[in-house]
Amino acid sequence: MICPGCETSLKRADRVGGTCVHCGRRFALDPWTDGPGMHDVRIRRCVERATDDGRLRITLTQLWYASRAANPVTEAAPSRGVRAWKRWTAALPLSAALVAAALSADGAPGVVAAVLAPVVLILAAALRHRPARRASARVQPARDTFAGLMRGAWTTVYGGLPRGVVDEARKAGRKAAGRSPAAAGTGPHRVAIVCDPVIARFLTENRIPDLPHTLLVTGTGARKGGSGGLAKVREALDLLAGHAEGLPVVVLHDADAEGALLAPALRAALPGRTVVDAGLRPGAAARNRRAVRLLSSRPGYDAEVLRTVGGLPDPEAALLAEGWRWPLAAVPPPLLAKAVAGAVEHAVASPTPVAAGGATLAQGFLTWPDPTGRTPQKHDRHDRSTS
Repeated sequence: MICPGCETSLKRADRVGGTCVHCGRRFALDPWTDGPGMHDVRIRRCVERATDDGRLRITLTQLWYASRAANPVTEAAPSRGVRAWKRWTAALPLSAALVAAALSADGAPGVVAAVLAPVVLILAAALRHRPARRASARVQPARDTFAGLMRGAWTTVYGGLPRGVVDEARKAGRKAAGRSPAAAGTGPHRVAIVCDPVIARFLTENRIPDLPHTLLVTGTGARKGGSGGLAKVREALDLLAGHAEGLPVVVLHDADAEGALLAPALRAALPGRTVVDAGLRPGAAARNRRAVRLLSSRPGYDAEVLRTVGGLPDPEAALLAEGWRWPLAAVPPPLLAKAVAGAVEHAVASPTPVAAGGATLAQGFLTWPDPTGRTPQKHDRHDRSTS
């Protein structure tokens, strides 16, 4: 690793006790004990990229995604081959019979039997059983592990989190859960943004959007196992209740089954109100090899529901129905800030839709950059801004 003090390449013997033997300065993280990629210089570089060289403030969760060492993903696979007892119960007697035939028979039959005996054993070995494999995905290091390192070792050495990073779990004068609507300023609101607490803290810290009266509607009940498949929708409706009927709504969500249904459900429940889906697109995220991919532990929605209600094409509906998801908080913060500002501007400027069902406008505010340079296709822009 590189010493953050003197920038010397340190071997394991040169950094005993968390101190560089060359300059005598302490460092917070050591990849040998804290995991691959966990060292001070790399974390600082990740902070610079995520904060756009200090122009943004990000949350600890966003830094965790930005500084992840790996995101191993395993696809599900059915069982293959034949169990050992079945293979050898059939192969050993057959092979023994072929050997006996080779020893007793003369001419061509004996030669054929002698050749087939080892072939039977080779086939039996090649058909070994491979059990079914369950799908899995995780981020390394784990979220709690990374947060513990930053709140513990890093804060001890440097006196706080890196410049531009805030701990969303520690809010001055407020509970971290943030289940109540939070208004920026006083007076009538101009737009409501439905999002989770991590995204809400990011927007608040950076004054995004730059409007005097923005309502941030945050909640965590559905993510923590709210009752019923539409718990997140009910929670959003409860938090929006009591505000101006014509207030436009911008929905920020993960690329997951719940997110795909959130905006359509809100449009149906709030007729005559502009609802802009500014969440992460499953198609764009799935094609991007750098996008963080996770697997939900909760049962997913039926693919047919995702196709008909969420308007997803078949491949995306199938992925989300299996429980795959791509978190919005893992989107590069500069891109997220730009996308949210554009979505809010569109929501505020859009005319109020007709309650009986006005024209639907396709939008695509957040299509994660494709490393191949491919232009997003029509099925990547399945959201609709009006009902």
